[in-house]
Amino acid sequence: MFNDRPKLSQIKISKKGKGVSSILFFLPDNRKDAMVANYLVKADNPIPGYTIGYVCNEKSKSYYPNSNKVKFITYKDEDLNYFGTIKSEALLDQIKSIQYDALVDLNTSFCAATSMLAFELDMPLKIGFNSLIANKTYTITLERKDNGFLENNFQLIERLLGLKN
Repeated sequence: MFNDRPKLSQIKISKKGKGVSSILFFLPDNRKDAMVANYLVKADNPIPGYTIGYVCNEKSKSYYPNSNKVKFITYKDEDLNYFGTIKSEALLDQIKSIQYDALVDLNTSFCAATSMLAFELDMPLKIGFNSLIANKTYTITLERKDNGFLENNFQLIERLLGLKN
Protein backbone atom coordinates (compact mmCIF):
# COMPACT_ATOMS: atom_id res chain seq x y z
CA MET A 1 0.00 0.00 0.00
CA PHE A 2 2.70 2.53 0.96
CA ASN A 3 5.16 1.50 -1.76
CA ASP A 4 2.86 2.28 -4.70
CA ARG A 5 2.91 6.05 -4.20
CA PRO A 6 3.70 8.23 -7.21
CA LYS A 7 6.72 10.54 -7.03
CA LEU A 8 5.71 14.14 -6.29
CA SER A 9 7.23 17.37 -7.55
CA GLN A 10 9.73 18.90 -5.17
CA ILE A 11 9.91 22.26 -3.42
CA LYS A 12 13.43 23.46 -2.75
CA ILE A 13 14.10 24.62 0.78
CA SER A 14 16.83 27.18 0.28
CA LYS A 15 17.33 30.92 -0.10
CA LYS A 16 16.84 30.59 -3.86
CA GLY A 17 14.00 28.06 -3.72
CA LYS A 18 10.52 29.39 -4.48
CA GLY A 19 9.17 28.12 -1.16
CA VAL A 20 5.49 27.67 -0.52
CA SER A 21 2.58 30.01 -1.17
CA SER A 22 -0.23 27.85 0.21
CA ILE A 23 -0.34 25.77 3.39
CA LEU A 24 -2.91 23.32 4.76
CA PHE A 25 -2.74 22.88 8.52
CA PHE A 26 -4.25 19.91 10.37
CA LEU A 27 -5.13 21.30 13.78
CA PRO A 28 -4.84 19.33 17.05
CA ASP A 29 -7.96 18.05 18.77
CA ASN A 30 -6.75 18.41 22.34
CA ARG A 31 -7.02 21.74 24.14
CA LYS A 32 -3.42 21.88 25.42
CA ASP A 33 -1.84 21.44 21.97
CA ALA A 34 -4.49 23.72 20.43
CA MET A 35 -3.43 26.58 22.69
CA VAL A 36 0.15 26.29 21.44
CA ALA A 37 -0.92 25.68 17.83
CA ASN A 38 -2.74 29.02 17.84
CA TYR A 39 0.69 30.63 18.14
CA LEU A 40 1.69 29.16 14.77
CA VAL A 41 -1.52 29.24 12.75
CA LYS A 42 -2.88 32.67 13.78
CA ALA A 43 -6.31 32.00 12.26
CA ASP A 44 -7.54 35.48 13.14
CA ASN A 45 -4.53 37.11 11.43
CA PRO A 46 -3.15 34.68 8.83
CA ILE A 47 0.17 35.06 7.06
CA PRO A 48 -0.18 37.82 4.42
CA GLY A 49 0.26 36.68 0.82
CA TYR A 50 -0.37 32.98 1.59
CA THR A 51 -3.38 30.78 0.92
CA ILE A 52 -4.12 29.08 4.24
CA GLY A 53 -6.48 26.23 5.04
CA TYR A 54 -7.30 24.47 8.29
CA VAL A 55 -8.75 21.02 8.93
CA CYS A 56 -9.91 19.89 12.35
CA ASN A 57 -12.56 17.88 14.15
CA GLU A 58 -15.76 19.87 14.60
CA LYS A 59 -15.50 19.28 18.37
CA SER A 60 -12.20 21.17 18.56
CA LYS A 61 -13.07 24.13 16.30
CA SER A 62 -14.03 26.18 19.37
CA TYR A 63 -10.35 26.12 20.43
CA TYR A 64 -9.47 28.29 17.41
CA PRO A 65 -10.52 31.87 16.57
CA ASN A 66 -13.19 32.36 13.92
CA SER A 67 -11.91 33.92 10.73
CA ASN A 68 -13.26 34.55 7.28
CA LYS A 69 -9.68 35.07 6.02
CA VAL A 70 -8.91 31.34 5.85
CA LYS A 71 -10.66 28.19 4.64
CA PHE A 72 -11.78 26.19 7.69
CA ILE A 73 -12.86 22.60 7.01
CA THR A 74 -14.23 20.51 9.85
CA TYR A 75 -15.17 16.86 10.03
CA LYS A 76 -17.65 15.17 12.33
CA ASP A 77 -17.45 11.78 13.98
CA GLU A 78 -20.03 10.61 11.41
CA ASP A 79 -17.46 11.36 8.66
CA LEU A 80 -15.09 8.75 10.15
CA ASN A 81 -15.14 5.01 9.57
CA TYR A 82 -14.56 2.23 12.09
CA PHE A 83 -10.79 2.83 11.99
CA GLY A 84 -11.12 6.57 12.62
CA THR A 85 -10.19 7.64 9.09
CA ILE A 86 -12.26 9.97 6.92
CA LYS A 87 -14.78 8.05 4.81
CA SER A 88 -16.81 10.98 3.44
CA GLU A 89 -16.00 11.43 -0.27
CA ALA A 90 -17.63 14.89 -0.25
CA LEU A 91 -15.33 15.98 2.57
CA LEU A 92 -12.27 14.54 0.81
CA ASP A 93 -13.24 16.36 -2.40
CA GLN A 94 -13.69 19.61 -0.47
CA ILE A 95 -10.20 19.29 1.03
CA LYS A 96 -8.66 18.38 -2.34
CA SER A 97 -10.44 21.25 -4.14
CA ILE A 98 -7.56 23.65 -3.35
CA GLN A 99 -4.08 22.65 -4.45
CA TYR A 100 -1.81 23.40 -1.49
CA ASP A 101 2.01 23.46 -1.67
CA ALA A 102 2.52 22.20 1.87
CA LEU A 103 0.71 20.29 4.57
CA VAL A 104 1.52 20.63 8.27
CA ASP A 105 -0.04 18.15 10.68
CA LEU A 106 0.12 19.76 14.12
CA ASN A 107 -1.18 16.69 15.94
CA THR A 108 1.72 15.71 18.17
CA SER A 109 0.43 12.18 18.69
CA PHE A 110 -1.00 9.76 16.12
CA CYS A 111 -4.38 10.81 14.76
CA ALA A 112 -5.80 8.29 12.29
CA ALA A 113 -8.04 10.82 10.52
CA THR A 114 -5.31 13.34 9.73
CA SER A 115 -2.49 10.83 9.20
CA MET A 116 -4.39 8.88 6.56
CA LEU A 117 -5.68 12.10 4.99
CA ALA A 118 -2.09 13.33 4.73
CA PHE A 119 -1.18 10.04 3.08
CA GLU A 120 -3.92 10.50 0.45
CA LEU A 121 -3.12 14.12 -0.44
CA ASP A 122 -0.59 14.85 -3.17
CA MET A 123 1.62 17.66 -1.90
CA PRO A 124 5.36 18.03 -2.32
CA LEU A 125 5.96 19.07 1.30
CA LYS A 126 4.30 17.32 4.23
CA ILE A 127 5.44 17.99 7.78
CA GLY A 128 4.22 15.98 10.75
CA PHE A 129 5.23 14.55 14.08
CA ASN A 130 6.76 11.10 14.43
CA SER A 131 4.27 8.22 14.62
CA LEU A 132 3.84 4.63 13.46
CA ILE A 133 3.38 5.62 9.82
CA ALA A 134 4.99 9.08 9.77
CA ASN A 135 7.96 8.00 7.63
CA LYS A 136 5.57 6.78 4.92
CA THR A 137 3.25 9.77 5.20
CA TYR A 138 5.34 12.92 5.70
CA THR A 139 8.38 14.22 3.83
CA ILE A 140 9.67 15.75 7.08
CA THR A 141 8.98 14.25 10.49
CA LEU A 142 9.55 16.00 13.78
CA GLU A 143 10.17 14.23 17.05
CA ARG A 144 8.39 15.56 20.09
CA LYS A 145 10.43 15.10 23.20
CA ASP A 146 8.43 14.67 26.38
CA ASN A 147 10.50 17.29 28.15
CA GLY A 148 10.82 19.63 25.16
CA PHE A 149 8.77 22.69 24.43
CA LEU A 150 6.21 22.33 21.66
CA GLU A 151 6.89 25.96 20.73
CA ASN A 152 10.40 24.96 19.57
CA ASN A 153 8.91 22.49 17.09
CA PHE A 154 6.51 25.14 15.80
CA GLN A 155 9.39 27.59 15.31
CA LEU A 156 11.20 24.90 13.32
CA ILE A 157 8.09 24.43 11.16
CA GLU A 158 8.01 28.18 10.48
CA ARG A 159 11.64 28.08 9.35
CA LEU A 160 11.05 25.00 7.15
CA LEU A 161 8.15 26.77 5.43
CA GLY A 162 10.23 29.91 4.92
CA LEU A 163 7.98 31.99 7.18
CA LYS A 164 10.86 32.96 9.49
CA ASN A 165 14.61 33.21 8.96
